[in-house]
Amino acid sequence: MTTPGLDLDKLVNQPENWNFSDARQLYAGVDLGTYKAITIIIDETGKPRAARMRRAKVVRSGLIVDYAGAQNIVSEMIKEMRAASQLPIEKGATSYPPQTEYANIDATRYILEGVGLEVLNVLDEPTAANQILKLENGAIVDVGVGTTGIAVIKDGKIVFADDEATGGVHLSLVLAGNYKISYEEAEEVKIDHQKSHEILPIVRPVIEKIASIVDACLQQFNDLTEVCLVGGTCELEGFTEIVQKALSIKTFRPEFPQFTTPLGIALSCLDENGGHS
Repeated sequence: MTTPGLDLDKLVNQPENWNFSDARQLYAGVDLGTYKAITIIIDETGKPRAARMRRAKVVRSGLIVDYAGAQNIVSEMIKEMRAASQLPIEKGATSYPPQTEYANIDATRYILEGVGLEVLNVLDEPTAANQILKLENGAIVDVGVGTTGIAVIKDGKIVFADDEATGGVHLSLVLAGNYKISYEEAEEVKIDHQKSHEILPIVRPVIEKIASIVDACLQQFNDLTEVCLVGGTCELEGFTEIVQKALSIKTFRPEFPQFTTPLGIALSCLDENGGHS
């Protein structure tokens, strides 16, 4: 199974490294987040061929609030990838945060259909992430910018899912106040890996608060063996260790955790289209 790694790292927003040669079929995985939209193109074997990430403010608290804006962003990303590919990109999948299916399933499907994609799957984000992680008895905690998704998995199946209104935005707000800079500047400071040790003490209370919310959700499940953190926010060095201390459960993150869910979305196309096992 393909996993997020160096190949994706070299593909994101680097069209010069996109390579569609020798592929027989292409699939798009589209992930619309609170402040970012990510699209990953894979081939029939699950190998990533192209990836695009861009800023977007079309989602709030897990819900699409700017449908036209979301449509335009997805259209631009797919158009750019189609222009670079010798093969057509005609099939895809997308996802929604836990507990938001009532508002998002149709909206996200229509957005993909609006750019000419046959929608093979619309799945919840934890299920998408577990396409990669393959957890059997644990929890997936997806720390996004605006929300944190929490899913408990037993025997490989999701038995509990929730979405809490907390995430990376709160880290950025604390940094903005501490350094007396704009929110946008604080976002740049937060993702600067060279400043991780400097900012970790500043945002530690926020991370501990996120961890306490996760812990409260997991209290009813006393036999979990591991917790996996995904989402861009948990890329901050030291984040995982703070959460593990609060949960007292083995806690880890995959390589490039912000791409776990979108790649899992794309890989779900293979199951729906009779692809590789």
